[in-house]
Amino acid sequence: NYLGYSHRMSGRIEVGLGYYEEALRVNPDYTLAREYMGEAYLQKGDLAAAKGQLAEIAARAGTSSAEYLELAKRIAAFEQDI
Repeated sequence: NYLGYSHRMSGRIEVGLGYYEEALRVNPDYTLAREYMGEAYLQKGDLAAAKGQLAEIAARAGTSSAEYLELAKRIAAFEQDI
């Protein structure tokens, strides 16, 4: 997950997504990886994919989890900028 984060924050979004996918293959319930993946999708402009990760977080950890709230905030900001 943190390798994905490091690559994403360095501008290598696709590489980062690969690491997030690997983290989720190991543990599909790892909601922090899902949050970061959603943020990566927003960086790519893929709102639908980011919302998909938000829905996954909601299903796995609820809508009051820190990961859900953070990604929801980032999605709202993205939508406001469209």
